[in-house]
Amino acid sequence: MTVNPKKLRPYDEPPKRRRSLIPSGPDSAATGFFVAAALWLAVATGLGAMAIGLRLVDIGFSLPLGLFDLSLTFDMRRVDYAFVNATVYGWLTNVGFAAVAFMTPRLLGRTLAMEAGLNGALAIWNLSLAGGIAALYVFDPGPNAPLTAFPWLIDGGLATGALIVTGAFFATAATSLRTGYVSLWFAGVALLGLLGLLSLNAGLGLLDFFFDLADLPVALASAYIERAIPVIWLLGMTHATLHYLVPRAAGQPTAWAGIGMLSFVTWLVVAPLAGLSSLADASIPYAITSVGIVATMLLLVPAALTAINSVQTMQGRWTLVFSVGTAAFALAEHALPRILRRAWGGGFLSGAQLWLTFAGVTVAGLALMGGGMAEASLLGQGTASDAVGDMLLGYRAIAFAGFGMVALAGLSFLVNLFLMYTSGERVDYAVPGTSATAAAGH
Repeated sequence: MTVNPKKLRPYDEPPKRRRSLIPSGPDSAATGFFVAAALWLAVATGLGAMAIGLRLVDIGFSLPLGLFDLSLTFDMRRVDYAFVNATVYGWLTNVGFAAVAFMTPRLLGRTLAMEAGLNGALAIWNLSLAGGIAALYVFDPGPNAPLTAFPWLIDGGLATGALIVTGAFFATAATSLRTGYVSLWFAGVALLGLLGLLSLNAGLGLLDFFFDLADLPVALASAYIERAIPVIWLLGMTHATLHYLVPRAAGQPTAWAGIGMLSFVTWLVVAPLAGLSSLADASIPYAITSVGIVATMLLLVPAALTAINSVQTMQGRWTLVFSVGTAAFALAEHALPRILRRAWGGGFLSGAQLWLTFAGVTVAGLALMGGGMAEASLLGQGTASDAVGDMLLGYRAIAFAGFGMVALAGLSFLVNLFLMYTSGERVDYAVPGTSATAAAGH
């Protein structure tokens, strides 16, 4: 039997590695969501600075596009809406999805299902968001609130991305939820809430597109969704992440599992009702709005329970509170070295992230609060609106500087991520799926 030598692979030539179009390796989706979050943080802070700048110098223009009577419109309201969406859907939601992709396999000790699907969701979500922010400058937002101002087709794209992430989570965790850790409960309900609210908003936009609904019902529904997304999705993922990170940062188990579950139950009851507080219209019975106001105040209960549990879990490890890795950008500081398999932590850039973010948020927040109180006082005295704007220039200039510091923190995070990947020493971490014990210590 003759053999063609050209078909024989030399022993010193390794087989070529085939790469799929959509990554499917462990932690690839978490890495992508973290990178997307960092980019959106930079975009959001830039838009926030622009929004404050427009309050210093009022600029607006409209350029016809020559297509279906559409025009590119630039004004303060559209920039404000773009900032809110880039912050909530761009920065914070990508971090939330990264937390789901990172925590779920480590809490369960098994590989995350649908890793390639999550990478597809990463592309769908962020491309839809970019298209939605661009659409804000072309289409009239109408009576919609910022988080509901996208066209229905964009909302459908966001809902599709959220559906894939939710499906991957439950495909991995469904059989273990009954006895699972409380972070899984928070994350599961938060994902379902986000998916439901986005689907509701897409359906409402579709009905408005075909049947031209009256402004009042659209505005009321929009106001509820606008309030519900932060308290159900963002607050839920905050609780989930804190219950995951604090025990690992302290190297100690959660102090009280019962208090953790009590915080989940109280949040689950009051969070959906908190959105009712935004229905401030004469057509809505005052009793309904009052229920929403009471529910909003009761959100302090699960927050206090989580804080108490965290404090008790940190008992004896208080020095960790002042360390860079656990005080700011905590999830990224904990997760990225494990995802990228790099020994990394601390350093000048991590300190820059911490103090620029802390100082920037503090300066901008105090300036905006002070400006709001000053504006209310001036309007109460009957001061003309033009004069009020001139008197608030100082507050707005300080807030502008604060947002600039946050933007520098985002830039520091991106540089830190690049250096971690290129310069960090290669180390091995436990891979979820090897064993429950190894994953629990990851």
